[in-house]
Amino acid sequence: MTKQLLFTYGTLADPEFFECILNRTPSYQEAFLEDYQLWSDPRDGYLFIKPGSGTVSGKLVLLSLSEIELIDLWEEVPIYQRELLSVISKQKAVNAFVYTRNNTIGLSTSNVPTKSRTEILEAIKQFKRDNKNSG
Repeated sequence: MTKQLLFTYGTLADPEFFECILNRTPSYQEAFLEDYQLWSDPRDGYLFIKPGSGTVSGKLVLLSLSEIELIDLWEEVPIYQRELLSVISKQKAVNAFVYTRNNTIGLSTSNVPTKSRTEILEAIKQFKRDNKNSG
């Protein structure tokens, strides 16, 4: 079975949320993405990244193709775009999928509240009810 690295920086970088969505405990590796910035969408409170001057810290996780398809649904592709980018892990570059929102206008994460843990868990539960045949 083919596996692919995913760079996570928001909901999926949280082991509790990851486990709720994919029904397994993640095994993460620290990583970062250069020349990108972290933003918050004031309309929905979710974090996103897009190119900019900065570095985004995150985590790499290995996913199966069926898990990636489920995450595409969670990330509401095409609202988020799944791109294959070069990220740094263990001081070397590796290719990993990254969910971006290159054309979204956002606010600095310090200027707008993000979704609460309770709101995210409720959204995951609703997502799972809506997609029970996908995963």
